Amino acid sequence: MSEKINRILFFSKSKRRTRTPRFFIKAFEKQGIKVKAINYRKLEHRWGRYLTEKYILSTFCRFQPQLVFINTIDIPFKILAFIYEKTKVATFVPDLITTSDNNSLPELNTPYHEEMIERGKLSDYFFITNQGQIPFLKERGIKNPIFLIDGCDSEGHRVIPSKNRMWKSEVAFIGRPSHPFRIKLLQEVAKNFHLKVWGGDWDKYGLRCDKKEIYLKNYAQICSSAKIVLGVDLTDRVEGYFSNRTWITLGCGGFLLTRFVPGLGSFFVNKEHLVWYYSIDECLKLISEYLNNETERQRIRKNGYQFVHENHTFDHAVKSILEYVCH
Repeated sequence: MSEKINRILFFSKSKRRTRTPRFFIKAFEKQGIKVKAINYRKLEHRWGRYLTEKYILSTFCRFQPQLVFINTIDIPFKILAFIYEKTKVATFVPDLITTSDNNSLPELNTPYHEEMIERGKLSDYFFITNQGQIPFLKERGIKNPIFLIDGCDSEGHRVIPSKNRMWKSEVAFIGRPSHPFRIKLLQEVAKNFHLKVWGGDWDKYGLRCDKKEIYLKNYAQICSSAKIVLGVDLTDRVEGYFSNRTWITLGCGGFLLTRFVPGLGSFFVNKEHLVWYYSIDECLKLISEYLNNETERQRIRKNGYQFVHENHTFDHAVKSILEYVCH
């Protein structure tokens, strides 16, 4: 067994909308670990690159972390290269990675491209929230890609009822118009049901977005107020890939109707924790069915909430990370 991790240097933006870094830090601290967090972009804006990099190196030498945990690309590459030679490095990527020669996903526009691969090569542990890309990452030279199950926060994600009618709808979707299937589905849903979309620029697709910036409390209010929350992931062709909105929606008590992706059934039971669909026509049919069956809708909503809070929180994710790092 490796030495116990007592100190972690944590690199990430603040991510005010999701608060994911804060939830990770809290979960590490609950394991008795001292965490020093650095928001590189914020410091660079305040001090400039030279002083920020000098501060990072000085902090690294003083703090002597046993693990450096990086949320995606939130550290300069040359600092990463220096740290990699000195201590263990773990990188976390909560999305897909596409490259110019990745023929399996040529049409997808994801946040992470070739640069993420090069950073992954400077990671002892490369945690990614989809299972299907593990072989691809190994082929590209990342020595230890690990599928990490995402989750909700045991306290931050909760049911927040609201009396404000602005959050109420038959169907809600939270996210951007990032791909044609999503746009087409929501256009069809809007023709047949009272739909509200949140968190993106939807006007040019004939859909009104009442609020483009959705923060955690707003997210929970939507989940409590909408009868059905839709999930429409970027692709349905990658094993185990679904957005963290799956966990957040269930964690905030929403009834989730989401597009099926391979591997979804390894974590959830259909019509027990959530409901999935395969096509636009089936989605419309299921919306109608569950709008007319409040008893069943509420049963599934409660089951999903209880399931993720008992089995898939950031506390569970951090314990998995430490099991890999400490063995």
